[in-house]
Amino acid sequence: MGALLPGLAVLRGYQVGWLRVDAMAGLTVGAMLIPQSMAYAELAGLPPQVGFYAVIGALIVYALVGTSRHLGVGPEPGTAILAATGVGAIAGGDTGRYIELMAALALVVSGICIVGAVARLGFLASVLSKPVLVGYITGVGLTLLSSQIASFTGAPITTDKFLPRLRELLTNVADVHSTTLILAAGTLTLLLVLGRAAPQVPAALVGVVLATAVAALFALEEHGVAVVGAIPGGLPVPGLPTVSIDDLAQLLPVAAGIALVGYSDNVLTARSIAAGRGYRIEANQELLALGLTNLSSGLSQGFPVSSSASRTAVPASLGSRTQLVSLVASAFVVVTLLALRPLLADIPQAALAAVIVSAAITIIDVSGYRSLWTVSREEFVLAIGATLGVIVFDVLVGVLIAVTLSIVVALYRIARPHDAVLGDYPDLDGWVDVGAYPEAATEPGLVVYRFDAPLFFVNADHFRERVEQVLAENPGEEDWLVLDFEGIGALDATALDVLAELVERLADLGVGVVAVARANDQVLSRLDRAALLEPAGALRVFPTINGAVRAYRQRRG
Repeated sequence: MGALLPGLAVLRGYQVGWLRVDAMAGLTVGAMLIPQSMAYAELAGLPPQVGFYAVIGALIVYALVGTSRHLGVGPEPGTAILAATGVGAIAGGDTGRYIELMAALALVVSGICIVGAVARLGFLASVLSKPVLVGYITGVGLTLLSSQIASFTGAPITTDKFLPRLRELLTNVADVHSTTLILAAGTLTLLLVLGRAAPQVPAALVGVVLATAVAALFALEEHGVAVVGAIPGGLPVPGLPTVSIDDLAQLLPVAAGIALVGYSDNVLTARSIAAGRGYRIEANQELLALGLTNLSSGLSQGFPVSSSASRTAVPASLGSRTQLVSLVASAFVVVTLLALRPLLADIPQAALAAVIVSAAITIIDVSGYRSLWTVSREEFVLAIGATLGVIVFDVLVGVLIAVTLSIVVALYRIARPHDAVLGDYPDLDGWVDVGAYPEAATEPGLVVYRFDAPLFFVNADHFRERVEQVLAENPGEEDWLVLDFEGIGALDATALDVLAELVERLADLGVGVVAVARANDQVLSRLDRAALLEPAGALRVFPTINGAVRAYRQRRG
């Protein structure tokens, strides 16, 4: 039971001394969720109450199933806008169908994550490299900013892409509603100031409450400031959305993108908090937890959910100890929906826009770009490419571009890995790269060569070319070639064929012995089955480089 419900296992060992801090953190997270759930639901193109439907059950489910004691699950702007982009293209302008498809999308995301967890695919959290994540997240932040131009300024914006939205704003700048703009800008300023000066304070709730009070005091709705409007009462009734098999098939690629991005974000956020707090995050269990939280949201007429970095950091900073925070936050949302619903109707749309804009500003990763520029200009360009993919096309295309860039970069690095000629360096008690240590000694007639990647079809020909090039550049006549296989953790059939051809080629070039040193058991087994090892083949095997060199020296006398 503990393996399937790790959160429950933690709660069963609950200590009364944790209650005060956990309860306070839960109330704070609940207070953050009220405006954020409404704002992110509207960002997804849904009525504001759907944000509450999505989060109530998700918080309870994650508290039982998740391995993080602090992760703030629920609506998240990147997931919301990605879902809106995908479902909008399928719904065809039908509002009722749009709501049904959103709930169905959450269920498809759930299915993908649950199947992935059963198949132990938790390692996919590392598919998106840092530069691609920086670029993608920044592109999402810029898209969020542009998506709120209409609500933030009151100007009529009809397009749904980043650059056309900016162009339309400039064209319609005379139509900006000054009162709406002032209210939104004031709320945003308050959010940013509180976020920096008092991060433990639920800034979004404070800002929205004050904006609502100002709107009511000065009757701003009568002066053209839009408000949320009436919110239906009651809690969601669990049920399946009315969609067809064809609808589910069309939702599948959108759901796959949401699952990948949401899971990567969840694991990275959870690990960053858990690292200094004495517990571990289990990747496959987190994939299952994401699936079950989306299952809860889909059955509750919600939409896809992920996690929020701010709702994760705040309870951690307050010293919370367990997932009781999520249970308290869920109860807070339920009480608010049942008891304070009439007050929610008076919230200005401009205030919710300010909440989204503040989240967008937070996730635009300027420091990440600065770090990449310092460390690797190549990766900086990759990040720019991912950002452009999001803002020029759309978020779903941006996800595909981000994943493709990650795979291409990984394949390139494996196809053209680092390699080295090794020399003996007694001061370091071992064989080292002679390029990094020119004083390392090489021996006439002997070449020790290391290739730092698994050897398979992508790089096998490059490996052969590099070996021949190293031998051609090495002065003197080579009698022995020792291949250091420590970095070659695996071989495929193509690599075995290339090795067989290489051994024959080296024999023609006059190399007397080709030896393999420091190979693992799996590699040796494959070499043996391919009849490449002595006595069936020509390759000699040594457990260490020193062992191969001693054999060479003994043969030389």
